Amino acid sequence: MNPIQEHLSQITRRHFFKTGGLGLGTAALASLESRHLQAQNAPAEMKASGGLPGVPHFAPKAKRAIYLFMAGSPSQLDTFDYKPSLDKLFDKDLPESVRQGQRLTTMTSGQSRFPLAPSKFKFTKHDNGGEGAWVSELLPHTAGIVKDISIVRSIWTEAINHDPAITYICTGNQLPGRPSLGSWLSYGL
Repeated sequence: MNPIQEHLSQITRRHFFKTGGLGLGTAALASLESRHLQAQNAPAEMKASGGLPGVPHFAPKAKRAIYLFMAGSPSQLDTFDYKPSLDKLFDKDLPESVRQGQRLTTMTSGQSRFPLAPSKFKFTKHDNGGEGAWVSELLPHTAGIVKDISIVRSIWTEAINHDPAITYICTGNQLPGRPSLGSWLSYGL
């Protein structure tokens, strides 16, 4: 047997993955460092606008942006979406006209009925310079600054499970791997 074949026959799976992992980690580190070095050597005008060499970029128009997406936050029905008609419909079944045959999640597929329930919290209407904004008692400080914030109520997805819906809202696709809105904001600013 020649020396190379003899050496290869003695390599264990553990040794292979250990050395392979080191090589992969080294390649990843080199990739990260090359970006850092490119950014250091970039012309002053690119540094000022946050761009990298070879990447089309522009000077940002906004000074700052705050984007809050709180997965796991309190329900919109308990914070900003006041639904007074739910008080009258308490414990009545969800009409089929609302569900429109939408398939059920694994968690709810065994339920025999789908009762409606209103929020347990009180809502008050606050001046926002327009029609007014309903805010629950859970957010007293936010109620005082509704003129200064935007409340978006038009976001929805066809996903029936939370994780694909969250991924869709953040990236525009239910499958993970696409750049998120936070990435686009970082790129644009």
